[in-house]
Order: sequence, then structure tokens, then C-alpha cells
Amino acid sequence: MISRISTFAHNGAMVAASLQVQAKLADQQTQTASGVKSQTYGGMAQSTASILTLSSQSARLSADSTAATSAGAYVQAAYSAVGQIADLATTVKTQLASMMSGSTAGADTISQYASDWLADLKTLLNSQQGGTYLFSGQATDVAPADFSATGYDPTADETASDTGYYQGSTTGLSYTSSQGQTIGLSVSANAPAFEQLARAIAIVAAHPDDSDAIKSAYALAGTALSGVGTLQESVSIQAASLSSISDRNTAQIDAIDTLVTSMKGADLSQAAVLVTQYQTQLEAMYSMISKLASMSLTKYL
Repeated sequence: MISRISTFAHNGAMVAASLQVQAKLADQQTQTASGVKSQTYGGMAQSTASILTLSSQSARLSADSTAATSAGAYVQAAYSAVGQIADLATTVKTQLASMMSGSTAGADTISQYASDWLADLKTLLNSQQGGTYLFSGQATDVAPADFSATGYDPTADETASDTGYYQGSTTGLSYTSSQGQTIGLSVSANAPAFEQLARAIAIVAAHPDDSDAIKSAYALAGTALSGVGTLQESVSIQAASLSSISDRNTAQIDAIDTLVTSMKGADLSQAAVLVTQYQTQLEAMYSMISKLASMSLTKYL
């Protein structure tokens, strides 16, 4: 219909302008409804690179915390097992003290004590957490203690260390954080204190009716007990260090996520004002378009 007086170009320009205002209005309405500046990174303009970098840091720290938490559970299990070994060492030392003070226990009874103690020690040294051995170093799929292993003979020289029972790795297990901090995990079953306790029990088993051997075993059990306490303290420090990493990462993640939310977030008060302004503009534009559309050449002929 070509009956308007030079209105076609003006009408087209007005429609195009109204579409632009509609797009701006829709954007502000979306911000008001969602609380964020844009549903895409592209709509966040200059903040995009920073948001992506911070989100990547948050994901890395989250993965780090998950690994630290898993390592912490492993160490807590080791701490508990070492505590039980300390209890066993205390029992051994107490019983030996009783034997030295004139206990009426016979050789057969003492031999049974030793057999039970060694079985308990083997069970504790072969403790697992989630199917993973706690005291095998990096060889977490191998039971570390085998007191029947070929070549293991602690009574051949009762004054010398003998770790022939140890089947684990010579390299200890460790955790390394994303920031490069390395923390040892647990201890190995061939630690001196464990070896000393095993040797003290072996001496009792070999010489149940020898008072001198009982005295020697008692002294060795005392040394072992002190050493086990030191090991437990070491594992406790490991647990505290892992907990510290997890707590620190959690604080950093919270700070980063808060910052990202702030960068993504819309200014709701400003968005509300702009919605009103754009609605007013659109109403005026629609009115003008309607007037232009009604103008006809026939009215002026």
C-alpha cells in the first residue's frame, strides 16, 4: 500500500528502533528475574575472562579438598590402628612385668600369650581402609606383615633389628596438594617401634621359661611402646595438616564463589529502573508507529 506521504522510511526506522528497545527491555527483565547479568559468558563482557579464571581456581581447589579429605580418612584410620598397637604394647609390657614379679603362669600359658600377641599385632599391621592397606607404603594392595616369611628370624640375634617380615614398599605413601605441599600418609609396618614389639614378643615365644629372656623382652617392649607413641604423634600431625589444607581450600572456595556471584550478579535496582524506562519508550514508539501508519495521501488531496 503506497498511500502514505513519505512515511515508509520513518515507519521502518521506528520499528527497528522499537525492536532494539524490546531487546533491551527483555534483557533487563531477565536480569530482574534471574538475578544475573546474563545467561551466557558473552553477555558478561569484560568480566568473562576473570569469571572463567576464578571458576577454574574454584574447581581445582574443590578437587584438592576432595583428595585431602580422602587422605585424611586414610590417616585417621592409621591413627586408630596405631593407637590399638600402643594398647597392645601396653598389655605386653604389663603382662611381662607380672611375669617378672613372680607370676605363677607356666611356660605353656606364656607361650599362648605370645602367640596371641603376635596374631593381634599382625592383624593390626595389616589393617585396611577401603580395601587399602594402611602400613604398606606405596604398595597399598599388599599386606605388609608376614611373621612366617622366609628368612625372618628375630631370635637369631635378639639384639639386632629384623624387618624380614615386612612385605610392603620401601617408599612411603604421600599426598601432594595442588600448591605443591607434600604430606606423608601413615607410617610403614617396618618402623623401628613395630619391629621392636614384634621382636619382644618373639623372644617371649622362644623362651617362655627364661627369666632373663622375659626381662630382655620387657625392656624391648618398653622401648617399643615409647616409639609407638611417637609414631602416633606423627600420624596425628599428618591428620592435622590435611585438615588444615581442606579448611583453607574451603575458605578460598567460598571467597572465590562469592566474588564470581558478585561479578555475575545484576544490579536489581538499576534493572528495575531501566525496565520502567524501556517500557515507557516502547509505549511512545508504538504510539508514533500507529500515527505514522494512519497517515494517508488521500487525506491531503
